[in-house]
Amino acid sequence: MREFTRRRFIVVGAAGIAAAYVSAACGDDGNGGVASPAPDATAPAAAASPTVDAGADRGAAGLQWFGQSMFLLTSPGGTTVLLDPFGEIGYTLPPPLNSDVATITHEHPDHSNDALAGTATVLRGLTADGWADIDETIGDVNIRTVQTCHAASQGSERGRNAVFVFETGGLRIAHLGDLGHVLTDEQRTGIGQVDALMVPVGGGFTLDAAAATQVAGQLDAKIAFPMHYQTERVTFLRDTAEPFLVGKTVERAGSTTIRLSAADLPAALTAYVLDYE
Repeated sequence: MREFTRRRFIVVGAAGIAAAYVSAACGDDGNGGVASPAPDATAPAAAASPTVDAGADRGAAGLQWFGQSMFLLTSPGGTTVLLDPFGEIGYTLPPPLNSDVATITHEHPDHSNDALAGTATVLRGLTADGWADIDETIGDVNIRTVQTCHAASQGSERGRNAVFVFETGGLRIAHLGDLGHVLTDEQRTGIGQVDALMVPVGGGFTLDAAAATQVAGQLDAKIAFPMHYQTERVTFLRDTAEPFLVGKTVERAGSTTIRLSAADLPAALTAYVLDYE
């Protein structure tokens, strides 16, 4: 396990509406391993703008959703982690964020635009012929991976996928990437019980509402952030978030950001719906 101590506050801006994307973004990578990112998935130069704050007391983590599967996690100590940055798929494409670290669950171009990572250390969950074995501490965030697949066919249909697990501030947070199957006992044990879960719910390419609900139960999640679903900006995905919300306690944040504290977790699974730019 390697340890990093580099810390930096992050700048976030907007660069206008990105061009429409094609449904092939989440298609088969051809060999079950690493696909080439989109060659035009670039971003303009970074520009200063307000930071994403975890809370005035710095005792909580901050989370911002940009759309699709792209989030920014800010630890209580100020370490910033960019998760699955997208290319030009329809959401607002920010300038390079220059976070401390960026994580990429798999190499499909709506998850792997490392141009947005700027000067960050980039951790890729896949290698050319398999999965990376990541277990690193960067600032006050431990980051590790668990091997999964993009579909129930164990990688033969749409390739591999890495779940990233983040531990910081007494919280365990999991980003499932493009998980396409319920978890095995080994995968569930590897991830562990999670406090906050970023889970794809759009179906077709990934988990649908029923399977996403099952996975949230497998991990005993207290908070689930639906992601990778159809919106007004991205229409190539099959389902909206609404089927996943049925029968659950739902909180609509009315914001792209939320503050997460171990002391304030709900007693039972609650779905939090974030806005996007």
